[in-house]
Amino acid sequence: MSTAASLSLVVYRKPGCSLCDEADEVLHDAREKWRYTLEARNILERDDWFSKYRYRVPVVVVNGIERLELRFSADELDAALTAAQESHS
Repeated sequence: MSTAASLSLVVYRKPGCSLCDEADEVLHDAREKWRYTLEARNILERDDWFSKYRYRVPVVVVNGIERLELRFSADELDAALTAAQESHS
């Protein structure tokens, strides 16, 4: 597990989204290596989230920066988390 500072992730998603379900699995598996907090936001709950993300979910924001969207692999998530961690060290 990473020993550096914890990362803060927000994932924008919507119900019934198969890509969102895939992202959940990738994010869950990453917890074995990374320490992070995760907040899931349903874009149907706010008009501004829906307007911004309706065609892009899931979108993963790491420490306030959009890093991933749509379909992504464990390696892509790992690269995004590494980049976020390096930019805050």
